This record gives sequence, structure tokens and C-alpha cells, in this order.
Amino acid sequence: MADRAVVENLTRTRARAMQDRAEVNQSQKTAKRHWRVPELAVGLVLIVGGALGALLLARSGDSVVVVVGAARDLRRGAIINSDDLVAIEAPSELAAPFIAGEKASTLLGQTILIDLQASTPITVAMFSSIEPLQPGEALTSAAVEVGNYPQDLGVGDLVRVITVPDIALSQVSQPVLFDKPITIWSLKTGPDEDFALITFRGSLDLSMAIANSGEVHISRVVDTSSQSSGVES
Repeated sequence: MADRAVVENLTRTRARAMQDRAEVNQSQKTAKRHWRVPELAVGLVLIVGGALGALLLARSGDSVVVVVGAARDLRRGAIINSDDLVAIEAPSELAAPFIAGEKASTLLGQTILIDLQASTPITVAMFSSIEPLQPGEALTSAAVEVGNYPQDLGVGDLVRVITVPDIALSQVSQPVLFDKPITIWSLKTGPDEDFALITFRGSLDLSMAIANSGEVHISRVVDTSSQSSGVES
């Protein structure tokens, strides 16, 4: 009987100890859980606050400039007027390729080379000062030898073209002066720089004249229309 009482006392003591240990562990876990939640919240606040602070600091250091944009959808070939342009704000570090707001007037009268959507910032490469082709006009190209055109010839120059007939195609051998001034549309020097591929803007008659020629000579002339308008003004 005594042995049985001892065993029962040990059993109760062990059970009580295990229960006490379990309660202690539970209280510690609860305490840790209550402690970790505030820690996590503080950490998140610090992280988010730091990110917002860095963003605000970065944004505060940014500056914006006014550039020129399309006021509405514009089609290729359209001639720009003041109603087609609008002021757009752009970050200063990204604004370099675009046309500054104070230079908007330089676009008036120019031709759009590509389709533009409304609010698109505008660059110089999107426009040309050359008017689009009119009915009856054509672009005609010819390989012109060096020495047969002025060295400083450039796009937009007004010229007269002299053709030397190809004797294999024509019985005429005398040079012929084309009767109308024409405009240089493009000019690209050949790889060996012994000729230039020149594109002319003129009538269809010019295309026929160049097609029948053996050589092409170019002389730059004065734009009499601009001179007369200057005198009248």
C-alpha cells in the first residue's frame, strides 16, 4: 500500500510539473506573439516611410519644362498651324529631344512626316520644311558626277538642270537646258564620292528629260519668287 501511495504521489507530481511547464510555455509564446506583432508593424512603418521619403525627395529634386506637343491627332503630310500645337510638361532630364515651348513658332508651315496622336511631344525629325508633292509633280533621281554640280549644293536649293543626251538613245548631241527651275529634294554622296545620288522635285517632263540623258549638270540659281516678295515687303 505504501508503494502504491508513493507511485500515485510521483505521478501526480509529474503531471502537475508537466502542466506547469505547459502553462509557462504557453504564456511565453503569448508574450512573444504580442511582442512580435508590434515589432513587425514598426518595421513595416519604417520601410514604407523610408520608401515614401526617398520618393518625395527624388520628386522634389525633379523639374519640369514646357515642350511642344500635338493638340490633336495629325496625319502625315499635314501643314502645321497654331491650332495644331499645345504646351506639354515633361521632366527636364527627358525633354532634350523635344522642341521647347518658346520655339513653337518655328513649326508653323512645316509638313508632318509621320502620323501623330494627340498629346505626343514633338521632335524636329517629325517635320520637314518642304511642302508635300502637288498634283503634276514628281521626284526624279539621277547619279550626277562630281564636278557637274556645286560642291555646297544642299537640300531645298533651287537649281536648273542641263541634260546631255545619250547618243545611244537620241540623234541630238547638244546639251539641253530644262526650262523650269526645280528643287533639290535629297542628296547623298556615293561610296567612292565620285558621284552623288540627287533627287529632284519637279514636273513629269523633267523625269523624261533625265531618262533620255547621258549626263546631268546642275546649276544653282536664285529663288526669284522670294526676292520679289522681299522687295514688295
